Amino acid sequence: MGKAQLEQLEQHGSYLSVPSGISMRPMIRGGRDAVLIKKLTKKPERYDLVMYVRPGLQGVIHRVVGFRDGKYIIVGDNCWQYERVEPEHIKGIVTEFCRKGKWHSTDEKLYLLYVHMWVDFLFIKRPLFYVRDKLKRLMRR
Repeated sequence: MGKAQLEQLEQHGSYLSVPSGISMRPMIRGGRDAVLIKKLTKKPERYDLVMYVRPGLQGVIHRVVGFRDGKYIIVGDNCWQYERVEPEHIKGIVTEFCRKGKWHSTDEKLYLLYVHMWVDFLFIKRPLFYVRDKLKRLMRR
C-alpha cells in the first residue's frame, strides 16, 4: 500500500487490493486472492479484518481480536504474535474477498464460522503456531 492507494481509499471510499505475504493464510493467499477494502465508517470490532498502516506506508491486513489500553490487538490468521495498533493507524476494513474467482462477503455464514473458530480458539492456535515457527527456524539452520 502506498500513498496513491491511501488517497484512493480517502477519495473514493474503497480500494481493491491483491495482498502479498503469508500472514492471512489460509483465508487470503498472497498474490492470488483479492480483497475489497472500504474506508472506516465505524469503530472496528472483534473479528473484523482491518487494514492498518505501519511506518513507511506499509499496509497490513490482519484481524482484530481485542481492544485494550486504547489500542487494538490484532493478529494475522497465520501468526501467533499480537500487534498493538493505534486506532488512527487503521484506515479500512475488508468487506469482501475473492478466492478462486468467486467473491465472498464478510457477512456470509461460512466465513463467520471460520472467523469464530480461528479467533475463539486462539488460545490453542498461538502455542501451536509458536512451536511450528521455532521448528521451522531450527530446520533452516
